[in-house]
Amino acid sequence: MKKQVLFIAFAGALSTLNAQSFPNGGFENWTNQVTYEDPQYWTGMNMMSMFGAEETAIKSTDAHGGTYALKLVTSVSDIGNDGEMDTLPGILILGTTDILNGTGTSGYPFIHRPDSLVGWYKLTSPDNDPFQLQVSATKWDAGNSSQETIGATYYQGQPSATYVRFSVPITYSDNSLPDSVQAFIGNASNGSGAGNELYLDDLQFIYNSTAGLEEQTAQIRLYPNPVSSQLFIQSDQPIQQLFVRDLHGKQVFELNTNTEYYQLETGDLTPGVYFCELYFSNGSSQRLKFVKQ
Repeated sequence: MKKQVLFIAFAGALSTLNAQSFPNGGFENWTNQVTYEDPQYWTGMNMMSMFGAEETAIKSTDAHGGTYALKLVTSVSDIGNDGEMDTLPGILILGTTDILNGTGTSGYPFIHRPDSLVGWYKLTSPDNDPFQLQVSATKWDAGNSSQETIGATYYQGQPSATYVRFSVPITYSDNSLPDSVQAFIGNASNGSGAGNELYLDDLQFIYNSTAGLEEQTAQIRLYPNPVSSQLFIQSDQPIQQLFVRDLHGKQVFELNTNTEYYQLETGDLTPGVYFCELYFSNGSSQRLKFVKQ
């Protein structure tokens, strides 16, 4: 029976960041951890190589730019030599979080409001399973003693044999400045991702002088929050599409609609943090967080 090693990343901070860069977004710098290497400022499952697992985050010379790129794979290994195959997901998070013990911090100090995120990738997938990339700007809320998301973007990249460029906008919920940037990369969006080989390189923030400073065109209410069984979504503009994703970016609900009011049944959702993405006919969008009790 295969064993899955999962993780939960919690918010925090690390050091300082240049306004025009994504922390080690080119994956040029790697940190020696005695028996393995991790990309600087990032943490994944490579620590399990100490117990016989194959590394999941690999320093590759098959780069789009510079010398190195990130190669992210799923490891299927007999950890501990107990006769059972263990599956380690190909994941990477920004920060120093100890995924196994749930300690340390995730994220990187960041006080800017980029307009979008760009990068380059190529992906091999036997099951045609896209990779996922989630980046969010967060701010410490002293009243709730939690790191709150004020801006975010999410991207799924389809398989490609050659490097392709992607660009995704960052949507903000208010005009405040963040204090941290969070990021999660997964070599697959569904299942274990066994056989998926993701190459990722040259992540970079793009800044425009007015990025994220416009007033939101739609006024949204999500209530009650936290929610138990029913979440009510109310807008002053018709909602064209509605998506719900969990904390790791996995889509758990999708609706194509044209309504200003919707009642979402949440009774079957696992307790935790979720993001509701709303898209409108004028091209604008909003991304709001809610908690399922």
